[in-house]
Amino acid sequence: MAKNKSNRLPLLEDVNDLEQPASAVIWRDDPAKAKSALENSAVADPAAHDPLLPRRDAPSPGSTNLRRSHLTYRHLVISIIISVIIGLLVLWAGHRFYEREIAPRLAALAPAMTGVSAEAGVDAAVLAKAEEKIIALQQQIDVLRREQLITQQNTRESLERISAVLNNPQLAPRPAAPATDRPGEARIADAAPTITPTQAEFIQIKERNRLTQYADEAIATGLRKPLSAIVEYLRDPDSKHLHEAAQAEYMRVVRSIQFIQREDPGYRLPVAELFKGQNIREEADVKPEALLKLLADHQQSWEARVRVCFLLLGSTAPETNAKLIAAIKDDPSLEVAKHAQLALEQRIKRRFRIFDIPAIEAWWKSQGN
Repeated sequence: MAKNKSNRLPLLEDVNDLEQPASAVIWRDDPAKAKSALENSAVADPAAHDPLLPRRDAPSPGSTNLRRSHLTYRHLVISIIISVIIGLLVLWAGHRFYEREIAPRLAALAPAMTGVSAEAGVDAAVLAKAEEKIIALQQQIDVLRREQLITQQNTRESLERISAVLNNPQLAPRPAAPATDRPGEARIADAAPTITPTQAEFIQIKERNRLTQYADEAIATGLRKPLSAIVEYLRDPDSKHLHEAAQAEYMRVVRSIQFIQREDPGYRLPVAELFKGQNIREEADVKPEALLKLLADHQQSWEARVRVCFLLLGSTAPETNAKLIAAIKDDPSLEVAKHAQLALEQRIKRRFRIFDIPAIEAWWKSQGN
């Protein structure tokens, strides 16, 4: 029972809470009573209001929206009018600026542009005349250049003739009439070429270049002839001004021949071709006399003669040293002369400066030969 009682109390409380006010009940049952109740409630408490009845003093939603749309339209019209006025003011200010600042400057530049076009026409004519003058000057320069080349060629030929006369006086032109001491006859002095200092310098440069060419040829080919030409300059008393240059070129050739190896280390004598019809198969089978003949035969290749010098190291022939000295002095190949000197030095156990032929001859004479 206690549990049932406790459950009913909340239900009754909910019913009491849901009860409607008396004014609503009266309004539903009797209209006259409802009217009097409303008047009494209004007089008694103006703030109290029935939630089921609308308030008279509250604004309606329709009137509020209409007022808002009216204000928005007014603002739009005002903004458009203000924008138009501002645009007109900016246009008027730009027009005034153009009339005061830009228009006068354009009017002042118009005559200047006309003058520039006229000056451009004048400049074009001046440039055309200048081009014609430049072409004429270029032609004159070409003519002068050709004349200069011809003059240089003539000068070079004259220097070569003078150099030839100095080296060989027999080429000097003889006088037209012989010199005489008889009275009444014209005496013509001996023709002697007159050389200016500039010509002498050119001649010396040409001779110096010739020495360099001899040295280059001797180093490149290994021949004795170019080196002999350099030695002639050293021995010529009339070429004292070229002795130092000739000595330098001689030392350059000698040092190059001394340190350059031209021969093939694997080269062997072609004994089958050199000694046809003989029973010789190897180099060791060749006799010293046959080797000496090969050394003296300059028609053989220089490599074959170099190999012969090596094979003569153990030769027992008495004329071997003499033949080696002859090869040092006369062989047309400097390589053969070098190896002949090396073979001689190993045979006699004595060293000489390379190609020092006077020292070698002095030693040979000291041996009673």
